[in-house]
Formats: sequence, C-alpha cells, structure tokens
Amino acid sequence: MTGRMQGRKITVEFDVGEYNPDIIDFLTLLDITSKSKAGDRDIKNLSDEIGKNWWAENKEKLLNESHH
Repeated sequence: MTGRMQGRKITVEFDVGEYNPDIIDFLTLLDITSKSKAGDRDIKNLSDEIGKNWWAENKEKLLNESHH
C-alpha cells in the first residue's frame, strides 16, 4: 500500500487482494460527511427519528421472540 498527500487530498493505492471493504466504506463516509451542512442538532434529530422508526418496525417481532 502506498499513500501520498497533495494539498488537501490524500491518495491511497493498494492491491485489491489486500483491502478490507470496511475501510472503503469508512473513507466514503468521511468524504460524504465532510461535505455535509448538517449540524449536531440535525444529526441528533435524524438519529432519534431513525431509532423511533426502527423500534416501530421491529417492536412486535422482538417482544414476541422474548416470550418464547
């Protein structure tokens, strides 16, 4: 693997056989979030909404499984 930094950009090169897909996902996440204009409150509100929606969709399944 090789890496180099030029200004505000980093270039990383590696053989396909060496990589972990989670690393690519993480780097993609960093790139996307660096462009976001969302503030901490926006992120917290979105997280809360996702949690509520997930619970609403999975509540019955989880509660029914715990009674078996």
